[in-house]
Amino acid sequence: MKYSKNEFLMWTNITISVISDTNPLEDIHNSFGLIYSLEKEFSRFSNLSDLSLLNKEKELELSNRFIKIFNIVKTIYKETDGYFNPLMNLKNIWYAEDFRKWIFDKKEELQDIDIEKISVNQNKIKLWKNQNIDLWWIVKWYAVDLVSEYLKEKWYIDFIINAWGDIFISWKNKNGDVPVVAIDSPFNKKKILAVLEVTNKAISTSWTYKRKWNVENENFHHILNPKTNSNNNEIISISLVSDKCYIADAYATACIAMWIEKSLVFLKKQNIDWIIIWTDGNTYETKWLKDYNLEII
Repeated sequence: MKYSKNEFLMWTNITISVISDTNPLEDIHNSFGLIYSLEKEFSRFSNLSDLSLLNKEKELELSNRFIKIFNIVKTIYKETDGYFNPLMNLKNIWYAEDFRKWIFDKKEELQDIDIEKISVNQNKIKLWKNQNIDLWWIVKWYAVDLVSEYLKEKWYIDFIINAWGDIFISWKNKNGDVPVVAIDSPFNKKKILAVLEVTNKAISTSWTYKRKWNVENENFHHILNPKTNSNNNEIISISLVSDKCYIADAYATACIAMWIEKSLVFLKKQNIDWIIIWTDGNTYETKWLKDYNLEII
């Protein structure tokens, strides 16, 4: 029997669906509790979160989980040559206190974005005076992985966690049914560009065609190239398949910040599959996506 629950957490609609012979609602409820605890700790929209307090005080004793996630982000920062950078503080560039308002000031200089300058001593993190760190964007997808691990520990086999298009699927359905994931067309809101079958993997999609603005007759989207403090516009949509949702989403974000040739070189070094949609309508995908029965519609 299928059990599902949806909640709005981390400014995201999150749906957890479990197929089980026994009632899993208590474990689904506990799963949302895990996500809520991450939101309280890492929200950049709450002045009381540890993340906000760190940015305000510049030096703070933090939880083991906070340090773990910071170290994960630092590793990805190095892997992507700095194109995934939690010091690119979107609050100072696009958003105000929430997603409904934004700020853009060409005269405002970005804070020091060298993550190597952040001091970590056991559980204490110390920022430089003009640094503000934003772990919010990766924590949302780390939450998907955390819930998937929790549900596996509870011996659930068939479940889907969907956080606004960033999805983890665990599936060994005895009937042979395989979940089909659809990738929206960036060129027509009413159409689907591709479908693929995903099991026991995470799939994450990042894009530049939804969260965008026109400022002083210039077009901008929400992913900045930290090397130039500007947008790269070659990739309009990228979907990555990986063992971990946070890896897929972080790499996708970094690839949009890169130009297309650099992102392809980077991805070929990773144990990951992808489909990239270029602004001219061309698509790039790995040959292994045929294992997922990829169909371009």
